[in-house]
Amino acid sequence: MDVDMDGEHLIYLYCVTAQPPDLASVEDQPDELYLVREAGLCAVVSRVEASQFEPLNLCRHLEDLDWVAAETTKHERIVEAVMRDRCVVPFRFGTLFHTDENLMMQLRTDAAPFQTLLEHLEGKAEWGVKAYCNTQALEHRIRAHDGPVSDLNEAIRLAPPGRAFLLTKKREDLVRATLARRVDHYAEQVVDALQAVSVQMRMNKILPPGTTGRCDIMILNTALLVANHEVRTIVDTAKTLNERYADQSIVVECRGPWPPYNFCDPPRTVANG
Repeated sequence: MDVDMDGEHLIYLYCVTAQPPDLASVEDQPDELYLVREAGLCAVVSRVEASQFEPLNLCRHLEDLDWVAAETTKHERIVEAVMRDRCVVPFRFGTLFHTDENLMMQLRTDAAPFQTLLEHLEGKAEWGVKAYCNTQALEHRIRAHDGPVSDLNEAIRLAPPGRAFLLTKKREDLVRATLARRVDHYAEQVVDALQAVSVQMRMNKILPPGTTGRCDIMILNTALLVANHEVRTIVDTAKTLNERYADQSIVVECRGPWPPYNFCDPPRTVANG
C-alpha cells in the first residue's frame, strides 16, 4: 500500500456524511480535523501519528487505559458533534487509512451502500435500552406469593421428614424454573413495547454484573434506531415499563441519543484501507 506523504502519519476516519458538516462547531477539535470528499460523500478525518496508531504500536497503547479513555472520548466527542446537524455513518475507534487517496477509493467503491444507509438513517438516532432484574428480590416474591410454591410450602410443613426432603427439592426446582420463566416473560414484554416505538432493534450481548456497575442482573440489552420525532415516545415508554414492573424488581434504563453504530454494519466493512 501507499504510505502517507511524510510517512509519519495515518488517516483516522471518524464518520461519513452526505453533506459537509461545520467542523468549526466541534469544540476543542484537533487542529488536523478536515474533510475528504469523494462520490458525493464527506469523510471527517484527521491525521494521526503512525507511531501511535500503526498496528503494533496501537496494540501496545490499548493496554494503557488512560490513553484509551482519552482517545475514545475524543473520538466520540467528534462524531457526536458532527451528528448534531448532520446524519452520520459513524466508524469505530481506530479506523485507519494510509492515505487520503486510499479513503477516496473506498468511498467511490462503496458510494451506493453509503448513500442508501445515510438515507435510511436520516432523521434518526440510536438509543440504548437495557433491562435489569433484582433476581433475589423477585425470587423472594415468588417464594412468598406464587400459588404452586405456596402449596408446596404447606405440603412440606405437613409431610414426614423423608417426603419433606423430596418436596423441598421439588420446591427449589420450581422456584428456579418460575424465576427463569418470569425473567424471560418480562424481557419479551419489554422488547414488544420497544419494537412498537422504534424503527429497528438490535439485540446485544447480555453483560455480566461486574461490568455494568449495578448489583442486579442484566436481562436485556438492546440498541434501538429511533426517529427523532419519536424521542419523547421512547422515553415515556421506558418510564411506563419501569412503573409497570417495579413490583417485579425490574428496572428499564433508556439512554441516548447516540450515533447509530449498531445500524451501520455494511459500510463499516470498508475500514482499514
